[in-house]
Amino acid sequence: MKVENVTGYFDCRQYKANTPRSSRVMIENGGRINFSVGFTDEELENYPQLKDFANKSEKSGINYVTFKVFPKTCKLYLASAKRVDFPGNELLDGGKFEVNMVVNIKHGTGTELNGCYVNAMQIIKRADNPFDVVEDGDDSWIDKPAEFEAKKEDAKPASKKKAEKVEEVTTYRFND
Repeated sequence: MKVENVTGYFDCRQYKANTPRSSRVMIENGGRINFSVGFTDEELENYPQLKDFANKSEKSGINYVTFKVFPKTCKLYLASAKRVDFPGNELLDGGKFEVNMVVNIKHGTGTELNGCYVNAMQIIKRADNPFDVVEDGDDSWIDKPAEFEAKKEDAKPASKKKAEKVEEVTTYRFND
């Protein structure tokens, strides 16, 4: 089945109960990782096969589905449909991505396969940044921080009292 235009997060860390995510150990590259996607009730209606694997959050009312990804066997594609190797887990972990996926669903018990397994994934874009490019924007200010600092130094003191309280500081340098 295809799951298209969804946004989710990669979790590339080993689960350990009662341990914050940031304290968990990173899974070695090529090991099974998870991709979690939140669906509203209406969105989940478009994918009835996923209902068995959705966990509804009491706080937000969002249905979260965890997709299992095996980087060694899952085919990864860029937005241009070019196939690439999976990047390292450090690049993916905690990242928010907009993707298309081809998923295989297994209903097993005990040691049988059970869950949503990703066969192929197309990463449309990294969705961490909520902003789009502004065509007539000017980013040159970041390249000239000294110019900004000079303008701050030229600024007049807020009040004369504050200016009078400034004391001369002598700096001593000691030889190592």
